Amino acid sequence: MKKILIATIAAFVAASAFAHSKAIKPEYVDMLLTPYFELQTALAKDDLATAKSSAGTFNKMLGHGPSHEDAPSLADLTEEAAKIQSASDIKIAREAFHAISKDLAKMVEHVGTSGKSDVVKMHCPMAFNNKGGAWLQNSEDLANPYYGAMMLKCGSVKETLASAKGGHGHMDHGKMKKKEGSHGHSGHSH
Repeated sequence: MKKILIATIAAFVAASAFAHSKAIKPEYVDMLLTPYFELQTALAKDDLATAKSSAGTFNKMLGHGPSHEDAPSLADLTEEAAKIQSASDIKIAREAFHAISKDLAKMVEHVGTSGKSDVVKMHCPMAFNNKGGAWLQNSEDLANPYYGAMMLKCGSVKETLASAKGGHGHMDHGKMKKKEGSHGHSGHSH
C-alpha cells in the first residue's frame, strides 16, 4: 500500500511539472520534437557524432522557450542534452536520451503539440538490464535507440500521443490511442 501511495504521489508531482506550466506551449513542444526525433534516429543507427550534434540542436531549441524559472522542468532536459553532447561513448548518450524521453513524453502528454507530426510512444522491455525504456518516434516504424543495429526492432508501440493534423489545432488529450504488443522483441539476447 505504501509503495502504491508513493508511486501515485510521484506520478502526480511529475505530471504537475508540465500540467501547471502555462509557460510551455504546444508550438514549443513541436520545436523540441524535431531535434529529438533526429537524436532518436541517430542513436538507432549507432551514430554518436550525429546524436551529439542533434543534442546540441535540441539544447539550442530549449533556449528558445520559457526560462527555467518559469518552467523548471526544462532544466533536466538541458542537463541531459549536455550529457549527450559531451558523451564519450554511445552508452552514456543512450542513458541521457532515456531521461530526455521520459520528460519529453510527459510534456507531450500534458502540454500537447500543434499537430504537425505524429508522436508515438515506443517501449523496449529489454533496455537497461531488462528494466525497460520508452522513447518517442514520429512513426510506428520501430527503430530502437537503446540497442541500435544489435536489436533495432526490439520493442513495441505503446500509444499514439499526438497525430499529424496538417498543422492545425491543439492535440486532443481525450483521444490518445493505446496499442499493445504490435512488435515483439526480436528474439536476440544481449
